[in-house]
Amino acid sequence: MTDAEAMTLLQNLAAKAQAEQDALTNARSDFEAAKQALNNAMMDVSGQLADMRRHVRYAIDFFGV
Repeated sequence: MTDAEAMTLLQNLAAKAQAEQDALTNARSDFEAAKQALNNAMMDVSGQLADMRRHVRYAIDFFGV
């Protein structure tokens, strides 16, 4: 293998490594966005459950169940 071939091979490998690193960075970003969306959804559900709990307590107090 000549020096030029070795340099070309190294450049190709470096480009592939950079592409993999970019893909991992994008995947990590997507994961963080999904995690944030899940946290937001869990907070929304928690709020809705708290509202339902208040309504049930009111109904129990009102109807004396």
